[in-house]
Amino acid sequence: MTIAENIIGTHYRYPDHFEVDREKIREFARAVKDDHPAHYSEEAARECGHDALIASLTFLAVAGRRVQLEIFNQFDVPINMERVLHRDQKITFHRPILAGDKLFFDSYLDSVTESHGAVVTEVRGEVTDEHGEPVLTSVVTVMGEAQSDTEADEVSDRIAAARDEALRKMVAKQTAQ
Repeated sequence: MTIAENIIGTHYRYPDHFEVDREKIREFARAVKDDHPAHYSEEAARECGHDALIASLTFLAVAGRRVQLEIFNQFDVPINMERVLHRDQKITFHRPILAGDKLFFDSYLDSVTESHGAVVTEVRGEVTDEHGEPVLTSVVTVMGEAQSDTEADEVSDRIAAARDEALRKMVAKQTAQ
């Protein structure tokens, strides 16, 4: 299977925004055992120079997974999303994520490589606030099984056939004794 060159460089804007809720910030911080006071107390956040609760660094994983699934559907990347590995991620924060933020997600498919039944993609995400100001930039590399790859299917079939033959011989040998 060859991946169409015309999808590389594609841009997609998630059709909805993600509203950052103060209780979700607290809930997420508890879940990831992040005990920094600025996640729980507006007073502590003010001491850090912000008027609202500050989200944990990995807070956007909540919205990110939803956006990521949509990206692969929109870009028509031939990857089996049930069998993916999050290989790498680089995040650049332009400012903290705060309670009350309305965040918008723009995604760019920077590269797609397919080889031996696997697909490796690099997706760049630009997250902005309701004023269009940058909040963070993320570059995610995801590796997964190609949805359909004739060569990989043939190799898998040969391996399964060899396994079945070995099992048949082993059982035949045991029953002959």
